[in-house]
Amino acid sequence: GRGDALRAGVRERTGVTLGIGLGREPASDFLRIGHLGHVNAHMVLGALACIEAGLQVLAIPHGKGALEAAARVVAS
Repeated sequence: GRGDALRAGVRERTGVTLGIGLGREPASDFLRIGHLGHVNAHMVLGALACIEAGLQVLAIPHGKGALEAAARVVAS
């Protein structure tokens, strides 16, 4: 599915590994940004930018503005 393609594409192009959607069905249609107990603004913004790039490369329709909204939160 598209979730699998997005996860693979982001991993290949950016080195960011995204998880499947835990507790979702089908799990492969969802993605998860995971961390090992430590997360900061540049990690979240970087992950979102990589996801955005992957969505664009794969021409997967998606809403716009998540990266900009996250940047506004960090900047406030």
